[in-house]
Amino acid sequence: MKNLALIVLSVLMGIGNSGRCQSTVFSAFDGSEKLANKSFEEGNYIEAITQYQKARKHNPGNSAILLRLAESYYLAKDYKNTISTYDIFLSIQGNVLGVKDLYQYAEAQSSLKEYKIAIELYSRYLKLQPDNEVVSKKIWRLNNLHYLYEDSAHYAIRSVPINTSFGELCAVSYRDGVVFTSNRKTSGSVTKVNANLNTPFYQLYSAKSKIDTATRMGYVLQEPMIFAKSIKSKYNIGPVAFYDHEQKMVYIASSLQEGKNGKRSLGIYFGELDKSGWRNVSGYQHNSDLYSIYDVTISEDGKLLIFSSNMNGGIGGRDLYSSQYSDGKWTTPMNLGEPINTTQSESFPYLHRDGYLYFSSDGHAGMGGLDIFKIQLQSVGNDEPQNLGYPLNSSYDDFGLSMDSLATHGYFTSNRKKGRYDDDIYEFDLDSKTYPFVVTGIVKYKEHTWSDQTETKIWSNVKISLFDSWKGKSVYDITTDENGKFSVSVPYFSKYYIQIFDQKGNEHKVSLEILKYRAEADVHEIVIIKDIFGENGAEK
Repeated sequence: MKNLALIVLSVLMGIGNSGRCQSTVFSAFDGSEKLANKSFEEGNYIEAITQYQKARKHNPGNSAILLRLAESYYLAKDYKNTISTYDIFLSIQGNVLGVKDLYQYAEAQSSLKEYKIAIELYSRYLKLQPDNEVVSKKIWRLNNLHYLYEDSAHYAIRSVPINTSFGELCAVSYRDGVVFTSNRKTSGSVTKVNANLNTPFYQLYSAKSKIDTATRMGYVLQEPMIFAKSIKSKYNIGPVAFYDHEQKMVYIASSLQEGKNGKRSLGIYFGELDKSGWRNVSGYQHNSDLYSIYDVTISEDGKLLIFSSNMNGGIGGRDLYSSQYSDGKWTTPMNLGEPINTTQSESFPYLHRDGYLYFSSDGHAGMGGLDIFKIQLQSVGNDEPQNLGYPLNSSYDDFGLSMDSLATHGYFTSNRKKGRYDDDIYEFDLDSKTYPFVVTGIVKYKEHTWSDQTETKIWSNVKISLFDSWKGKSVYDITTDENGKFSVSVPYFSKYYIQIFDQKGNEHKVSLEILKYRAEADVHEIVIIKDIFGENGAEK
């Protein structure tokens, strides 16, 4: 009987322990989901992904967790995992998605250039919401993407050397270089970390330009330094815009005080340059802890602000607003309304002196992600924003455009290289010439130096290559005829030089300058000093 009692007691104890273990398992699952939901609501999508993954291990069939995980990936700009998670959901639940998830699923497909699938998903969305004009326009655009490539030959873009594996964005010209925003790590100092991205907070940097010693063609940006240390913030600061002949600036920065919701909102602040450097003058009187202002542009006279914000009463997630300086104060922000703002988000405004407003949007029909658009401020209400097309726009996020006074040179930001929040700054040049066009020339040589009286002679049957120095490749190869003449086709705007190879394989480089507004090129005469050609390849 004692042995039997011991067995019964042991069984009862086992049942009790099993109940506690089961309770612990469910508590862990419940805790992971609660932590995930909390991180999600706080905008910390990277942490939310980690917690939703843990919760899903305990309950792999929970459809609500799968949908939240997919949305977290989407908001973290991880579109590959967005798609795979929605695919898993559909394999479990069947071909059923709500309008919000259908839209995010389609947007993710579009960002990865899966345009046919995106069109199919947008079409399914329209069956649920047939009056949605934004989605109707997106379908039309994806069916007619070729229109966005029509002007691509007029642009030359290249990544700038100051980019890192962190985020660099929103470069604007300043003096003999640029000022930009970055969350890069700074060596030799302890920095606060932005928990949402697990990176340092964004700060302002400046980089001066110098002659490109490698090619001797154009300028490159030097190693960046912290800009305006006197207004450096412990939290996020930037982007920035300059006005009044670069003596004043307006910039975005985190509030030093937490709001009632425990968060620091972003707002507009003004700075002025004096003998001791930059100093903060004031904050925008319509800053609030109830909403954030994310990016800003200002007219040269300092009387017109345009910014993006998530303040209540907007049309979409972020809208563009204007505010004017009058009688010593800024007017109440006015929503720019349609057709600029959509039910999605418009951001990164840039006001050019020619009256065009440039901005980025994921609501207007484009190539995927954020695309850059422009519209004449005076024509708002009459015209639709114009997509700037490829290569300024891509299937990824493209934003933060700024330009010189002629609108022929500038910078923009894109995450087209690696996606997510690894934003990079790109430099661009715009040319109005019609491409392709033909450059003709003749190659001659002298036997000795320029100081003697040796006659220049025709150099026939010599190999010539037209080399794109920005892309690092040859785009056209030809051999001179019996009279030393050649014709090369210039396919698009870029920085070129001509390579000449003699019969022994020696190379000589000649810069080819393509002016932006000239007519068809004249005949180019290239003269090589033959006796020093193989020694140092000196250009003549």
